[in-house]
Amino acid sequence: MTHDALPKRCVIADDVRSSRAKVGTWLDDCEFDCVLAENGLEAWRSIQNHPPDLLITDLEMPGLCGLELLERIRQSGNEGIRQLPVLVMTSLLDGQTLNVVRKLGGDGLLQKPLDKETTLSVILDLIAGKQCLQQINVSGEDSIPRSDGVISPTLRRLLKTVAKGEPSR
Repeated sequence: MTHDALPKRCVIADDVRSSRAKVGTWLDDCEFDCVLAENGLEAWRSIQNHPPDLLITDLEMPGLCGLELLERIRQSGNEGIRQLPVLVMTSLLDGQTLNVVRKLGGDGLLQKPLDKETTLSVILDLIAGKQCLQQINVSGEDSIPRSDGVISPTLRRLLKTVAKGEPSR
């Protein structure tokens, strides 16, 4: 990194401490300045106070889930926040989740457990302005699992609501 370049600032929102710490450590090694948030509401406050260069968010969190956080970002009155690259990570990867993340304006989607090399590659692409939703390694639509997976009924309802195009609130 040159002396003129400032470290990139990233907010990592995940209610699982080990997950956000792992991604934070990977990014610290790449000279990112990371803010670790325990939930979507904490991440939203941090973003409003000092907009980062990137948000990495889990889908299912208490208080404000990752989809609701993404929706708030894309509807923000602050242009810098509205244009923020958002990488969503989840242990649930099905066609519905992918479509909803796309519909809400997510820039990337990674499946947990995360792999360091893939995660950093996607993050660096996002910072460079590339969209990464196509980087999910599936051989075709038919290979995306169609099951409901194990997520909360609240998140499942939110996924269905957004997929139908209804407002989530």
